[in-house]
Amino acid sequence: MAAVKRFPEIPDSVAGRQLAWYLERVSSGADGSSEAELAARCALNMVVRAPFPYPHEVSTGGWKRCNQSYGDFSVASVEQVSDFHVAVTLASGGDKKFLLSCEVEDSEPHRITLLTRERILDFEVVSREATIADAAVLSDIERRCPIVLGDGTTMTIERGDDYFAFTRLMDNFLVALGFVDGKPAGVNVAALHTVRVGGRDYRIHAFAHLRILPEHQKKGLWGAINRVFDEKYPEGSVDGSTAYPSVDNAAMLRGFAGAPRWSTHQIRAQLPCASLAGPQIGRPATPRDAPRIVEILNATHESDEMYQPYTVASFTARVERSPRDYCWERVRMTDRAVVGVWPAGDTVRFIIESKGNRIESRRGLALDWGFLPGAENEFEASVRAQCGWLCERGLDRLSVFTSEASAGYERVRALASELERYVLISFGIPEPPGAASHGLYVDPIYF
Repeated sequence: MAAVKRFPEIPDSVAGRQLAWYLERVSSGADGSSEAELAARCALNMVVRAPFPYPHEVSTGGWKRCNQSYGDFSVASVEQVSDFHVAVTLASGGDKKFLLSCEVEDSEPHRITLLTRERILDFEVVSREATIADAAVLSDIERRCPIVLGDGTTMTIERGDDYFAFTRLMDNFLVALGFVDGKPAGVNVAALHTVRVGGRDYRIHAFAHLRILPEHQKKGLWGAINRVFDEKYPEGSVDGSTAYPSVDNAAMLRGFAGAPRWSTHQIRAQLPCASLAGPQIGRPATPRDAPRIVEILNATHESDEMYQPYTVASFTARVERSPRDYCWERVRMTDRAVVGVWPAGDTVRFIIESKGNRIESRRGLALDWGFLPGAENEFEASVRAQCGWLCERGLDRLSVFTSEASAGYERVRALASELERYVLISFGIPEPPGAASHGLYVDPIYF
């Protein structure tokens, strides 16, 4: 007796059979696909164009994540474009509808080459790359979307008139702006850069600063906005993506439920400038110091996962990319220690509200720091000197990123008034063995 087809509506074409296989796997939610099965079904360059955060669902075999993303569904309609291209409309729980399109090779074994998924919405959604002219709109969206932490605390990031200040130090970035029925509704930011994990270099999207206005949340706008990234960063341009939700940000963690995450946390230490302020020591760096600075930074962080070792050329480009934000003069050094600071609080304010209390914070970021073995005291003195410089500018904190296994962690922890922990969500970049003992690095520019 022939087996009953799970999706009899789908035509028995070469594309239809592959799509039926995919939907059967999604429906079961069971992670049982072997590498051989995936290789036979999916072309090596296959990508899944689906609403973030699940852009690589088939190629990573994440059937459980797919099942959670789609929910219970049925096939509402089918369009047979050709033997090699079929599209279906899926009706899912909560009145959600998806348009799923599958294309396969035109010769045996007819592997899937492209799978696109779009949410079908009952309103018009348009997204495009934002420009400087959108700065006021972007700042307003972020202002109206405070981050809500677990104890009811909210944190609002106020970027004022200079929304793009945090992007000037990035090498390759995109700010995507979404509209619902013609009105601004949400924004997301991604930057492309290289990290080293397990001894291998990866080109990644670092996603940050996602904001959807409250009245437009849970409408599928997230995925619609992110289609802009597909246009600028086409298939093959990236290996994976990362995001860093706070351990206290329940809403974002729910959004990433089931997503692959590392076992170790990234830590942002907040250092109080006024109480740590010390005298200026060392001297401002110059281009001639680049080789020594690179030596010190690499010696400090090269064992950390996600750290891409500097070269003289790459560090020079970083320091000279936007001199009004970061420059040689803001990198101070001694014989064996380096601390470079971006006074981000010149343009960005953090407003924290909790239980009727309101605190406004303006912060500096330690973009590059390190020391040679035995130079911990020089490093601490340099940190205190930078705290003094920031305090004179009216900034109240110095933010330093680290992890428990990273060099300098104990010294940073001893200076900090607060340690904030973040979860590393990583698509396409598996956590290597022993990562927790190697340390975890994040470039503050891409955080």
